[in-house]
Amino acid sequence: MDELGIKDARAAWRGDAFPTPRGWVHTLTAAMQDDIIVTAQAAAAANRAGRAQPLHAYALPTAKPLLDAAKYELEHGLGFAVLAGFPVDALDREETRLAYAGLCAHFGQAVVQNGRGERMVDVFDVGKDYSDQSRGYHGHALLPFHTDGTKGETDPVHYAALLCCETAASGGKSAIASGVTLYAAIRDRRPELLPALERGFHHHRQGDHPENHLPISRDRIPVFSFYDGYLRCRYNRNNAQWAERAGATLEEIERDALSTVDAVLSERGFALSMGLEKGDLQIINNFTVLHSRSAYTDAPGTRRHLLRLWLSRRDSPRGGYDLIERFSGAESRFND
Repeated sequence: MDELGIKDARAAWRGDAFPTPRGWVHTLTAAMQDDIIVTAQAAAAANRAGRAQPLHAYALPTAKPLLDAAKYELEHGLGFAVLAGFPVDALDREETRLAYAGLCAHFGQAVVQNGRGERMVDVFDVGKDYSDQSRGYHGHALLPFHTDGTKGETDPVHYAALLCCETAASGGKSAIASGVTLYAAIRDRRPELLPALERGFHHHRQGDHPENHLPISRDRIPVFSFYDGYLRCRYNRNNAQWAERAGATLEEIERDALSTVDAVLSERGFALSMGLEKGDLQIINNFTVLHSRSAYTDAPGTRRHLLRLWLSRRDSPRGGYDLIERFSGAESRFND
């Protein structure tokens, strides 16, 4: 393991290292799809009979080697995996959600994502602008590069997963970037900015917090930090700037640091753009990979629809509970 906690050199990648379109996809075989369908239908039938199955019962033996390979990629390799061919068209709404949750349980425990206690959220346009009072998944606007979480969840978000159930008429492309490569670029080009980034920024809670509680994080959340030798990246420029409106302060060097991070991320060839297709399941390591989404437009009568899960691993080598403590006290976190 090197000084950034890298065991596999592929963790420090650039988008232009993937010249083949969809060359990063791992496709579920017909046998794997059948396994998912049969398991989901049995789980839905058990639910209707009042015999709900625990998620660990979703063994999916045919897909296990592929899921194990994806686990390695997430923690030690590229930091992301895309599984294509999830059988959304062969399943109804309940079966799709059960199958998705059951498969993702192989990677971690689902985390509550908002004050309504939702562990799985529907990502589609409900006509809300992305602002300090509304979460980005409620609208169709561009979402700049960021990592997920830091709103008040009770467990660290180690992995963020998206299942594409329907695509947009235009736009809505996902883009991801390596936090390891980002750190190395800042260290090599502007090392004087690292202290500000390692000190971090207060994050705004975008109105999703208990009444009479702080609208921003209790402490600063570092953009770059280390845990047991492993590099971690937590970034959301909008949250930092919205927190300033609520009383936090931003020094000139901190503004410079934020602008430099954005400039590096926007460089040609730095990020990897991926148009998620129906049935694609994207999972990223939320501590090593940043992501964004382009603006999109829906066609009349249909809309872009993804299902999102945040996953936590109790045995993650990158920890994360220290960052939860920085964000808020236990009394101010999301509950079921």
